[in-house]
Amino acid sequence: MVADITELDPRAWEAMKRALNQRVVVSKSWLIPSKKNRVWVVETDVRSVVVKKSLSRRAHHEFEALLKAKGKGIDVPMPLFMDVDFLVMEYVPGEPCDQLINLMFSTDVAERLGVWLASFHEAFSDGGQSILGDTVLSNFVLYDGRVFGFDLEDLRPGEPLDDVGMLATSILATEPYFTPIKFDLCKHMLMAYEEVVGVEVIESVRPYVARHLRLACHGRPLLRRPFEQAAQGISRSWPRLA
Repeated sequence: MVADITELDPRAWEAMKRALNQRVVVSKSWLIPSKKNRVWVVETDVRSVVVKKSLSRRAHHEFEALLKAKGKGIDVPMPLFMDVDFLVMEYVPGEPCDQLINLMFSTDVAERLGVWLASFHEAFSDGGQSILGDTVLSNFVLYDGRVFGFDLEDLRPGEPLDDVGMLATSILATEPYFTPIKFDLCKHMLMAYEEVVGVEVIESVRPYVARHLRLACHGRPLLRRPFEQAAQGISRSWPRLA
């Protein structure tokens, strides 16, 4: 019989029980789409949690990153428990930022994303600069007027502009692609980031956006030409908007 991967496996159940430190009654659980891991949301009579099976075995790394971010005042989920393969954290409900950007075209959310990322980079600049490494819109939600970031397992030393370029690419290169309103949202995100860090970013980030646009079309042959054209254009300058 083929196992149902949408159900929590026994070790995930054990991790959840140890995180909550008591017997719980589960009312509902569901699988969240993830390219790199297996992630469930579990509703219990105690609290709702996220149980993440780390296929990369980086649960400890992400647990420590979440603890540090939380201690620095960055809006991320509170980590509750980890072992080699599993991470349990609080569940943060909210509106997905990819929908707020791609469907609602929210300037406010674009600016809040820029502020969140700049604050994160400032918080992780001690002892050498660290970057998130996976700043796509689907890793953020808006809850109670605040942006929360997720998926810190790829935290590593790096150039902050790479994170900024990836986030800008995630705004531009999701449907609707490369429209004037998308470039405007991207600009608002970059301006908000600049205001926090106090250094010029809008022009300096263009090579990083071009690079991530080229990476984004890997495995998507129908998008290769428009993405390459956009990358070449941004390498020269940002488009003039009416």
